[in-house]
Amino acid sequence: MDRLFDAKTCERCHGDLGRVRLMSWFTEQTICMSCSDKESTIKKELRANGSQGAMEGCGYVPDPKKVLA
Repeated sequence: MDRLFDAKTCERCHGDLGRVRLMSWFTEQTICMSCSDKESTIKKELRANGSQGAMEGCGYVPDPKKVLA
């Protein structure tokens, strides 16, 4: 958990975190708000299409087109 608070840059896009840092829903990465918004879109798309795979803590950021194919 210290990693979350000590991070200065997003582990995904490498952008500056500033004062906002979030834990990824899919991985253990510390991410910025922009990357979190992208994850939210992916989660909504997966849920809307009834995906049972690629859920919380799966260890990777799923591509809805591949998961739902």
